Amino acid sequence: MTTDPDVLPEFDSIAALLPAFEFEGLIARGTAGPVYKARQRSLDRHVAIRFMPQNEGADPACRNSFEAGVKAMASLTHPSLIRVFDSGDVDGLPYIVMEYVPGKSLHHSAHGKAIEPRQAVQIIIAACQGLAHAHGNGIFHRGLKPADILLTPKCEPKIGNFGYARQNQANAAAYMAPELADGSVSENPQTDVHAIGVMLRELLTGIPAGTVDAEPSAIADPKLAAICDKATHSDPAQRYSDAAALAEALKQWSARGSIIPVARPRYAAPQRPRPVAVPRSKPRAERTLLKNCAVIGFLLFAICGAWGVYKEKQLEFARLQQSNDTKPRIVTVKVETENETWDQFDPMFARMEP
Repeated sequence: MTTDPDVLPEFDSIAALLPAFEFEGLIARGTAGPVYKARQRSLDRHVAIRFMPQNEGADPACRNSFEAGVKAMASLTHPSLIRVFDSGDVDGLPYIVMEYVPGKSLHHSAHGKAIEPRQAVQIIIAACQGLAHAHGNGIFHRGLKPADILLTPKCEPKIGNFGYARQNQANAAAYMAPELADGSVSENPQTDVHAIGVMLRELLTGIPAGTVDAEPSAIADPKLAAICDKATHSDPAQRYSDAAALAEALKQWSARGSIIPVARPRYAAPQRPRPVAVPRSKPRAERTLLKNCAVIGFLLFAICGAWGVYKEKQLEFARLQQSNDTKPRIVTVKVETENETWDQFDPMFARMEP
C-alpha cells in the first residue's frame, strides 16, 4: 500500500486482505485514519473498521500508541463508549474493528449551532459518565474533541479514539487543557474535564471553540455558566475533580430547573370576533311557542280554580247568613201596670217578632 496519507486503501485490496468482512463504504476520513462500514460475515452484524493513517504506520512510536489505544478501548464496556471487537494488521497497516454507530459525530451535528440547553446538558452528562468509567479504569482520553464523540439517532453520545488520538493533537488544541499544552502535566481526569467543559460551552453558545475575534456570547442561565467556568478553569485545582463530579453538577442543575428566558415573538393579540346573532331555526321557534302556550294554559287553569273556590265560599257565606236570619230573636218587652213600668227579660213574657 502507498504511504500517501491522502490515498485511501482500495476496496478490492481491503476485501482481499480481510475476507471475513464485506466492506460497504467509507464512513469518514481524517487525521485519525479512514473508517469503513463493513458487515462481519460470521456474526452477520455491521461494524466500523478504522485503519491507522498510512503515513504513520511506519513510525514505531505511532504504532505503539495506536495499539495501546486499542487495548485501552477493548477493556472498557459502557453505553457511552464505542466498543472494540478486534484488531490486527494487514500489509503492515494496523486496523481496529469497532462497534458501528449509525450517526454523525458531535462536530458534524452541532458545529456552529446553539443547542437547546437541556438537550446539550443531557449529551454532556452521558459523555461524562462514559469518561468516568474510563477514568475509573485508569484510562484518559487526553485528545478529546467533538469529532471523537458519535451521536446515535437518539442523540446518545459514544466516545471513541482513546489513546491512539494523541498523535493527532492539532484539531484538539482548542479543547486541550493549558497544562497539557505546556507539557507540565501528562494526563489526569481534569484534563478531560476541561475538554468536555469547552464542548458544553460551545454547544450552549453556538460559537466554535478557538474561534478568533469572535464576540463573547454569554450563557443565559447563570448557574449553567458557573458550571462551564469551573470545568474550564485554567487552574486544574479549581476544576471539578473528575468527570463524575461534573456530571453530578449538571444533574443537580437539571433537577432544579433552569431560569433561561425564552424569547417569544411579539405580535398583536388577535381580536375576538363580535358575537353574531344566529337566526333560530323554525323547529326551535315552534317549541318555544308550545312552551308559552302551556304556561298560559296552566295560569288560566289556576285562575279558574281560584275563581271556583271563591264562588263556593260566597255561596257558603250566603247560606250561613240566611240561616241566621230565620232564628228567633229576644227583644225587650215593656209591661205597663197602673203604678209602674219595667223591662221583662223573662222568657215567659217574651214575644216573637217576625
